[in-house]
Amino acid sequence: MVEEKAPSNPAEWVAAIRGHRKEADLKGALEACTKGLQAFPDSTDILFIYGEVRIDCFNQAKNSEHLKAALVCFEKLLKINPRHYMANLLAARIYYKGRAWIRAEEKLAAILKMSPSDPRALELKAALQKMKNAAKGGPAPEAKEAAAHAPDSEEFGEEAIAKESIEGLQGGSEGEYENLISRFSIFARLDGVRGIHLIDHAGVEIKSVLKKDSRGLSNLATNVSNIYSAARLCMRKSGLGTLQRGTLLTPGGNVIIVNVFYGLLALELDTDADLKVVEMRISRYVEALAE
Repeated sequence: MVEEKAPSNPAEWVAAIRGHRKEADLKGALEACTKGLQAFPDSTDILFIYGEVRIDCFNQAKNSEHLKAALVCFEKLLKINPRHYMANLLAARIYYKGRAWIRAEEKLAAILKMSPSDPRALELKAALQKMKNAAKGGPAPEAKEAAAHAPDSEEFGEEAIAKESIEGLQGGSEGEYENLISRFSIFARLDGVRGIHLIDHAGVEIKSVLKKDSRGLSNLATNVSNIYSAARLCMRKSGLGTLQRGTLLTPGGNVIIVNVFYGLLALELDTDADLKVVEMRISRYVEALAE
């Protein structure tokens, strides 16, 4: 019997964890998360999915210790990438249910700073205000109704957490980006391409395809998102336009970053890759998206 090869990079660990979750194997998912974080303790992707698995465990066992563990994951992730949308949102929901209102407000403020009209953040902010009014003895009828349904301070409710968890990284995002992912085949059999990554603007890796024996760059999703955000801010202040494509040169290889509608395409390349050929494939990819 051939022993199954252990994951060798964060993307492979995330894929393994997703497999356990798909089979409702939470014990296996927790074990994979632990091993993945031992190998890559600062991987934002593994930290995020570990938090989601802990929420899954809470929804099954109703043990608030799982939510506390999820918060530890989200808080560590947010120290690495404060702009991570889903980590901020899920942390805010957990804090809200635990009546840690100041902490919940901090997470919502981080979201609304990036996206002032975000509907989920605004909805939770309104609910939070009702809860605070109720605690102060506010006269609003809706505040009293909110207080009547509020959990005790040592309890955490399941409502509004499970759905967001399921619709987080792997549950809802891939569906939204299906068109972008389906065109990955354009880069098939292209010499010099080590990895193809689709990343959202908040730094969450939606999909990655790595060549065999390729480990992938550490924290690529977070770094690409930060580079894009910094460049976009610079462009906006200078009035020069928008960033559509750029090349990052690293000692281990090059990374081409492409702004593709509501996501970022990142291609990991060998140092000797033919950039002209790669650029032609990128142009084909972008043109195919517009069809």
